[in-house]
Amino acid sequence: MKPEVEKIIDKDRKYVIHGWGYSSTIFVEGRGTIVKDLQGREYIDCMSGSAGPMSLGYANPRVLEAVRKQMTLPHVFHGYVNIPRVELAEKVARISPRGLTKSWFGCGGGDANETALKAAMKYTKKKEVISLYDAYHGMTIGLQALMQPRLREGLPIIPGFRQIPPAYCYRCYYGQDYPGCDYECARALETTIKHETYGDVAAFILEPIQGQAGHVYPPDQEYAKIVRETCEKYGIVVVADEVQTGFGRTGKMWACEYIGLKPDIITAGKIVGGGFPLSIAIMRDDIAENVFRGQDPMFWWHSLTHGGAPFACAIGSAVLDYMLEIGSMELAERMGEYFIRRCNELKNKHQIIGDVRGPGLYTALELVKDRETKEKATDEALKVVKNCFERGVIFGLSLQAGIGNVIKTKPPFTITQSEAKRAIDILDDALENAK
Repeated sequence: MKPEVEKIIDKDRKYVIHGWGYSSTIFVEGRGTIVKDLQGREYIDCMSGSAGPMSLGYANPRVLEAVRKQMTLPHVFHGYVNIPRVELAEKVARISPRGLTKSWFGCGGGDANETALKAAMKYTKKKEVISLYDAYHGMTIGLQALMQPRLREGLPIIPGFRQIPPAYCYRCYYGQDYPGCDYECARALETTIKHETYGDVAAFILEPIQGQAGHVYPPDQEYAKIVRETCEKYGIVVVADEVQTGFGRTGKMWACEYIGLKPDIITAGKIVGGGFPLSIAIMRDDIAENVFRGQDPMFWWHSLTHGGAPFACAIGSAVLDYMLEIGSMELAERMGEYFIRRCNELKNKHQIIGDVRGPGLYTALELVKDRETKEKATDEALKVVKNCFERGVIFGLSLQAGIGNVIKTKPPFTITQSEAKRAIDILDDALENAK
């Protein structure tokens, strides 16, 4: 290791708090799908930075131009009207599901999800919330109460926040086999409402395709139909957390479309900022008007200092424009089919692969020690990811307790066929060596 690298690492350990994971690798530049570290080594980034922010690739010229232009006015008080925010909000309304027309802007996915839940509570005048097991919605105390218990260890439990099993067909929580299961996981929502709540449920929040949990999603659209009918029956707001899946990642603009879900609020992040902090909570007009009280200047219901800043919104506008110009959804669908086909070939070759999941450029491999018992190959998955990294390919790994056996792929939309082939070839060798 070079002396300059050791010096930076020493200072990092002395002064910096790492919120999630640690690696001594120091990245210094990137272009397209490739990132380079301080020692000159190059890597194919199959995670787009961190589950999606760099989905248009590094050093994207359209994003860089937006940065340059908006630097003369990077920030204004959020109470003022700013043109980039208006322009981005209009564009987002055009691509959002019908009826979702109003956008609130924040800095990260957690901000957007907190906003969505607060809006649901204000709108319904209820206080309880239901989420899915192994969900990931953000790192605030409130949101962690809707996620895996290990993530909130030592923190208070929020009264009225509860969870139900997801539609995880490969490892059904009810021991059922699809399609003869009668969608027990979806019907669990009404069971929980009737028997575990005070009848005061404001929102049901779910990732249409669970990201951190290993790309888990319903087998067909009947699940979403049951969920929607249940929420309408009990006057519950449906919040779709699309922080990882939104903006074309799955081959559709929203993963809600993929599973057939009609949400009342959608949250987005990651991709929308092109690598800069930006998130959005997009909601029905009647919900927004009810909780924001129109244009009352003295109403401080919910705001962030940097939320909706001209700088971030100008970049978000450039990201969306460029996505639509290059046909990012078509790219995600086409390259996603390539990844899925190659991953299924790997499954036929390597017994350690138990399941292959998509859709789009949102693929995952679940590793098992035995396909019959489905015992999780957690150590092997970590070994594979580390081996790939050492050979110049960055893959993701579900790190939550109990589900660390899923290798994930979320490359930039602009990944080339040759880059994808090299990444999967290296994954192939790493799987061979994991035995």
